[in-house]
Amino acid sequence: MATTSVPQNFAAPYSAKPLCRLVGIACLIGFIVDILILALPPALNSAEWRVGFLQQMSDRSIILLFGTALLLYSSLDYRAWRKQLAMLCLILGVVFQLSCILVIRDSFSLNDIAIKNINVQASQVQSQIESAKTNPKATPAITPEQLDKASQLVNTRAGSLKENAKTGILKTGVAIVGNLVVVGFALIGLGRYGLRPRKS
Repeated sequence: MATTSVPQNFAAPYSAKPLCRLVGIACLIGFIVDILILALPPALNSAEWRVGFLQQMSDRSIILLFGTALLLYSSLDYRAWRKQLAMLCLILGVVFQLSCILVIRDSFSLNDIAIKNINVQASQVQSQIESAKTNPKATPAITPEQLDKASQLVNTRAGSLKENAKTGILKTGVAIVGNLVVVGFALIGLGRYGLRPRKS
């Protein structure tokens, strides 16, 4: 009967945890560098800047989630590291949830600004049409009927622009809030998982 022998220099299989730690650190560094570049120059008083920044952050948030999950997995055997990372995940998760309030508020503000700008432009065009109606000698080639049609067209176009602005801002806001909520809850879940006592 033939027997197989294991070579004496047989190496133990590689551990996945160092690899996860390396990839996790790379993901976190990449996320931090991206966010720092996007945040410069800061314009904290601008609702448009805040929404744009939070949109970019929410788009990249899956990298943060992936990196923290890999780091947490790689530090499960190290209680001090695990607890610190778990607390960081909890804090980030709460920050993501709270930033949703800012996105909602700024989306309403941007919607109001967009509608106000459309109304101002439409009223300027309407005033030009009215001045052309009251002074027909200034525009002899344009008939009153054409001016009435132009006025109706301006009203229709303004209504369409308002609706498009409202829809676009709403879609953007919902997408940002959706990403932030999902990643925020996932980070909180990671934090709670990391704070659980290890089973011996």
